[in-house]
Amino acid sequence: MNQEDYGTQLRLLEHYLLLTLEAFEAEFEDLRFGEVGASQERLRTALDPLIPATRHALMALEPPPECADLHRQLVAAATRCEDAAQLWLRGEGATFITSFVQCRQLLVQTLEQLYPLRGQLPVLIEYFGRSAEPAADGSGVGLIRWESCDDHEACALYVPDGYPGDRDWPLIVALHGASGNGREYLWTWQRLAAEHGYLVLAPKSTDITWSILEPPVDVASVTAAIDRAAAEYRIDRQRVFLSGLSDGATFSYLLALLASEYFAGVAPIAGELSQIAEPLLRRREGREVPLLVVHGVHDHIFPIQTVRSTCGLLKHLGYDIRFDELPDWGHAYPYRIHRELVMPWFEALTGRATGVV
Repeated sequence: MNQEDYGTQLRLLEHYLLLTLEAFEAEFEDLRFGEVGASQERLRTALDPLIPATRHALMALEPPPECADLHRQLVAAATRCEDAAQLWLRGEGATFITSFVQCRQLLVQTLEQLYPLRGQLPVLIEYFGRSAEPAADGSGVGLIRWESCDDHEACALYVPDGYPGDRDWPLIVALHGASGNGREYLWTWQRLAAEHGYLVLAPKSTDITWSILEPPVDVASVTAAIDRAAAEYRIDRQRVFLSGLSDGATFSYLLALLASEYFAGVAPIAGELSQIAEPLLRRREGREVPLLVVHGVHDHIFPIQTVRSTCGLLKHLGYDIRFDELPDWGHAYPYRIHRELVMPWFEALTGRATGVV
């Protein structure tokens, strides 16, 4: 098969992979653990026409020699997607959370494998977001991992292709939920960061979750990672934003109070303010940092009533807070929330900070 014929057939299978990734993403952001059966049925309906047809069709193709490595990696990606679907669809009862975590891990591995190939995949490149052309040498951009060191825990960093250009760049610090890590949570921000021109720093908590009962542990780690990013990249220190999900949201409140000088705005999503913050609130610590609190009415981990009370208290104490209560959301991954609520809010704060009207 010549390269042109191979490319024509591959485009169709790229569409299949794209639809598969989008179906998983939709379930990640809409899943309610009390309604797993409905989620499984939605995913089955979406993926039955795609899986395992994508893998079988890829394996039946005969790539030209120059495409052999690309083809091998696409087959591996399709196989992971199929395995992830089986995990999701077979999980039940108390074991579903294990299936969910394993499924998420497989999908993250798939994204990490496909991302470096995006320049050869004209359909899938849209999934990762259009950004400016890469720097001439292509160095220092893309997905970067920092290992744990004396100053900070392991971090995932995303640097858009257009970096550095002739400007300083805004930075989003993204805090994962309990039992998560920055490497997987980064993907909730990657596409938006590519499109809007932000770097994303996603640190790992020191323990299985953030040090909410002993805040200085992870405060020191996260701020050290921010300082390193600012030392190694052209970061606009007036446009460093913080957001977190679940336990990451709970810890983002504490970061906002204890290290307010680092952040132009903080957006906790599906978390709650810990009682550890009480003495900080009495001293009005961090009152100058704008807050966007996003929470779902159907959250089964942090009740909406608690968050309503917290936001009322913060307003009473003079904090600059906006509360977005979502009537149809529970406790899940916030892809759509980042796109529709948090990123526009960050962009508005950027305009305010830089004097743009």
